[in-house]
Amino acid sequence: MSFFNEKLDALFVNQANSVTFIIALMLFFLLIISLYPEVRRRLKEKKMNKRIQRLGSQYLKQVILPDGIGGSIFLDYIVLAQDSIILVILKKFCGTIFCADNIDYWTQLINNKSYKFPNTLQQLDADIISIKNLVKNTEVTGLVVFSNDCQFPKGKPAQVKSIDEIQSPEVAQQLHSEILLNAWYKIKNLSNNYSSTQSFAENYFKDEASAFNYTLPIILFISIAMWLVWRLNFAS
Repeated sequence: MSFFNEKLDALFVNQANSVTFIIALMLFFLLIISLYPEVRRRLKEKKMNKRIQRLGSQYLKQVILPDGIGGSIFLDYIVLAQDSIILVILKKFCGTIFCADNIDYWTQLINNKSYKFPNTLQQLDADIISIKNLVKNTEVTGLVVFSNDCQFPKGKPAQVKSIDEIQSPEVAQQLHSEILLNAWYKIKNLSNNYSSTQSFAENYFKDEASAFNYTLPIILFISIAMWLVWRLNFAS
């Protein structure tokens, strides 16, 4: 009878261990799945940074600068290129984009619905003028960069690029003029010292579409930890 009880106890322990392993594994996979959107977003951001690095030797990200008339301008990137300073406006859009130089509104088509948004080149031109007023005698250009999730069936202006269309400059080692370097350092100092008085400035760079909620991963992590602690200390 004792032999039978020993076998039954051993079977119960093995089953309990198996259940523990399966539940812990399921919780672990749920944790990985819940973290996937945030990991994917960070990988995309890393790829974007590497692409932007191709434009020049240095870059600033998420910059707030004075516009010269008491307000602020907000730029996703400013790049020190070979002979100029490049302003980059990033559009994290997807779907089909219809755009042109001389129309007031561009159109995004996604899931059979269309959404209009202002011609971003007009904003870019205004930003270029503001930067030129800050750094005299300096060549300032700009790009509007869309994510690779966008298609342009009717074509797009020369200043509009997708991420993969950003190419490295032909010059392997960039040497900058003294005027250009002075302008660059002035922009860096202004971006470090300038604080906007506009209430929405600190929220400007938040990507609402990819906002990530850490509640579920935290709950799953705590659940895994608590289950394993209970199993190791009380269920053996």
